[in-house]
Amino acid sequence: MSMRRRGTRQDEAADVNVTPLLDIVFIMLIFFIVTATFLREEGIDVRTPEDTPEEPETQPPPALLLSVQEDGLVRVNNVRVIDPLSVTPVVEEFIAREPQGVVLVNAAPEAEAGVSVTVMDQAYAGNAAAVSIALQQGAE
Repeated sequence: MSMRRRGTRQDEAADVNVTPLLDIVFIMLIFFIVTATFLREEGIDVRTPEDTPEEPETQPPPALLLSVQEDGLVRVNNVRVIDPLSVTPVVEEFIAREPQGVVLVNAAPEAEAGVSVTVMDQAYAGNAAAVSIALQQGAE
């Protein structure tokens, strides 16, 4: 029996009660939180955008397509073929119908540069406010 008593005494001595330690830690935590000073730092003012109503779909302005062909003639809107020196009245008519319209000049790869310049000059003479030129890619 004496051995049993010794074992129980060692078990009792090995038990550590941590409850008072936790109490002290929580009291210190509360103390430090209460006595701490909180700084208000300046930062970036974040403002999220407000929901904006969707804009209606914008439509491109009406366009007059003048295609300079390889043979030196001009195709108007892929419908009719005219002489390069007859572009001015066609553009004037288009601008009279569509004041906000634009004129697009499309030159074939083998078309002469002088004909394309003549067509652009004729378009400007027809009171076109905006003339744009594009070159087609050659077939290789």
